[in-house]
Amino acid sequence: MRVYPEALGQHLKKLKGYYLVFGDEHLIRLEALKAIQQAAAQAGFVEHHQFSTEGGLNWDQVFDCASAMSLFSSQQLISIELDKTDKTITDALLELAQLNNPDTIFIIHGNKLSLQQMKAKWFVAMDGAGINVPTNHPDSKHFPQWMYRRLTQAGLSANKDIVNFMCRNFEGNLLACAQEIEKLSLQFGQQPLTLQDIANNITGHTHFGIFQWLDTLFAGKVNRAQRMLQQLQEEGSDIILLSGTLNNEIKKLLDYQYQLNSGVPFAQLMKNARVWSSKQALIQQALNRLSSQQLEHMLGLCCQLELSIKTQYDQNSWPLLQMICVLFQGKSAQQYDLTAIN
Repeated sequence: MRVYPEALGQHLKKLKGYYLVFGDEHLIRLEALKAIQQAAAQAGFVEHHQFSTEGGLNWDQVFDCASAMSLFSSQQLISIELDKTDKTITDALLELAQLNNPDTIFIIHGNKLSLQQMKAKWFVAMDGAGINVPTNHPDSKHFPQWMYRRLTQAGLSANKDIVNFMCRNFEGNLLACAQEIEKLSLQFGQQPLTLQDIANNITGHTHFGIFQWLDTLFAGKVNRAQRMLQQLQEEGSDIILLSGTLNNEIKKLLDYQYQLNSGVPFAQLMKNARVWSSKQALIQQALNRLSSQQLEHMLGLCCQLELSIKTQYDQNSWPLLQMICVLFQGKSAQQYDLTAIN
């Protein structure tokens, strides 16, 4: 059963045998794990064994632990951190899923899984007998709600302007956000906050990676992508790396569009290209907005950008990169005066 982190506390009043905690947001994952461990300890599961697949795992030790009597009580907690899944691991997990021992709670956790991994037999079995807690970074639509809830839980007043300001400064770095909110709570307590108070007392910690930027472009969220690109520039990111990666992604999109135009079904196209299922929806969004002619033009601009970076050292090439980003909206390239960016 899938339970989102904000509702996890309600579901820990009656413990399950299996907890699946996977996601790309480190802070949310750590807090979910801590909540499960605390609830288990309060219910008498005081002995906690921890394992990791990183560097190899002796599964015999895991099964011996699961079948052995606890030294302190008849109840124990076993945590297994996954850094990958292969046949040996998935077979062992499926066997664990069939134990269903009321005196043992299993927590299986790690980074975000693909849709294909979540369809595996071990995951389906544990999900059916337990709770699946997705611990991903809140998307842009729900991030303000997460921020408001975090501020109010810390006893801080939070109007819309404060919430939006905090979202802009901490998107992509929730661990730093939690630390800053804790500092604000200690400093201001229950006293009403103003936007100026927040601006004067926090340090911006927004952090984006190149693949977050690309996913945002594929989704057509150009304004957000421009903010991310500005942040990457301010952090000193290598424009050659950004340009080259974007060039390769546009080439792929153009190839996909050519194949779609020739009658290849999208599902078959993604299967042939071995594209992760979690990425396919974003690719489809981009292909629905961008014609082959638009992608050809964007690819030409990418070539122009790389030439500019490598030969015109005194020229600022970032505006041209920003222009290519704008074109991901699907608007016709003829609507833009490209001479204005030289």
